[in-house]
Amino acid sequence: MPSDSIAPWSHAYLRAQRALSAWIEAEGRAARRLAFAARSTMMALAARERAQLARWMAWLLRSRALAARGLEQRLLRLDVRLARAVSVAAAHLPALPAALTQTARNARPTLVSRAG
Repeated sequence: MPSDSIAPWSHAYLRAQRALSAWIEAEGRAARRLAFAARSTMMALAARERAQLARWMAWLLRSRALAARGLEQRLLRLDVRLARAVSVAAAHLPALPAALTQTARNARPTLVSRAG
């Protein structure tokens, strides 16, 4: 399989993405409890999947007002390696048009779907 082809997402990736999404939305005790689940799901990821997860989180930070909720600091406490990878991925993302940025601020995280 060529390295640039799009492979279907593994169950491990989907579980990690869902766990991180739940952790992002949670606050307080629920967030602390979900942090353990998120960490454990990320341990099962291959390097390519960790990189893709970092890119997904970088887009979330870029397109939503999550920085105002302190997500970057929370991410550092959750997993330093992932936080660094998100930072690197964010530096390589293209800028969003102003109109799209405003619309995206109200959006919720989008999970990868198996349908399609």
